Amino acid sequence: MTRRAAGVAVLITLLCACSPQRITEDTDSAVTVRYDSVVQTLDDATATAERACAAHGKTAALRSTDMRAVLEHFAHFNCVPR
Repeated sequence: MTRRAAGVAVLITLLCACSPQRITEDTDSAVTVRYDSVVQTLDDATATAERACAAHGKTAALRSTDMRAVLEHFAHFNCVPR
């Protein structure tokens, strides 16, 4: 690995570490989770959505996903009755 490639790898790792998964929408009918798709995956976002919907006595159902930037993905879930 070249020195430049190693530097880029370190930079990407640091950027990912600074981009924690977070809930950007949380209602009794829907949850949206932001994740980076490198450190946090769609499975991690689903687990987060499940916990958020469970607080309303519901379960998460994936509605859609979208990518707004290279390290900025969003998973949109409906909170549906169990």
